Amino acid sequence: MSSVTSALRECHRLRVHLRNLQAEIDRGPRVLKGYQDDLDAARQAHKDHHDGITKLKLKQREDEGALKQTEARLTKIEEQLPGLTVQKEYTAKQHEIEMARTKKGELEDAILATITELEEKTAAVPAVEQAWAQAQADFKQLQLEAAERIAGMKADQIACTAELAKIEATLPPNVKKTYDSIVKVKGADAFAAAKARVCQGCRLSITEGQFLELTQGTFRTCGSCGKMLYPVE
Repeated sequence: MSSVTSALRECHRLRVHLRNLQAEIDRGPRVLKGYQDDLDAARQAHKDHHDGITKLKLKQREDEGALKQTEARLTKIEEQLPGLTVQKEYTAKQHEIEMARTKKGELEDAILATITELEEKTAAVPAVEQAWAQAQADFKQLQLEAAERIAGMKADQIACTAELAKIEATLPPNVKKTYDSIVKVKGADAFAAAKARVCQGCRLSITEGQFLELTQGTFRTCGSCGKMLYPVE
């Protein structure tokens, strides 16, 4: 295969590789954003757990205060009951007593439920702390790996760009002029392999004579899609 067609094939490979590298580099911030979102979710879960414990403690104190008030009121009403002589007043006080006892039972049940939930959440604190610590460690590691990967791709990008420029410099002036104009418009899609007399860019056939010229080193573009052709077996 001639130096021109070999150069075109290599330029195609390098430009596609460079395009893919740039796409991966551009994707980097989105990947990091995903890592940050995961860390933020873990941070929120950690905060929510501790906030939940604080709220349960506050609820327990409030319910215990309400229970003391209810018990005090119940005692007061029960003390008033023996001194009542009017049946209507006696019945009303009994109704108040029943309501106070119901309220007392509800508060006792609520306090017990809160204590049970508080014990469960408190027991889970070590696991929650471990999960949060692991999330932070994972984030730092992922950040490091992402930075190393980006650095590696950028180094590859620099090397490939230099290699591409070196190969492009070998193209004859008349070929280079056409090459530059097509690449300016199509970028990495400026090339197409010609396999079995078929342009792989548009899937249309070229003549046997055109394919033979390609194999002999003649610079050609596809008459259908305008891409620069190079032969492949």
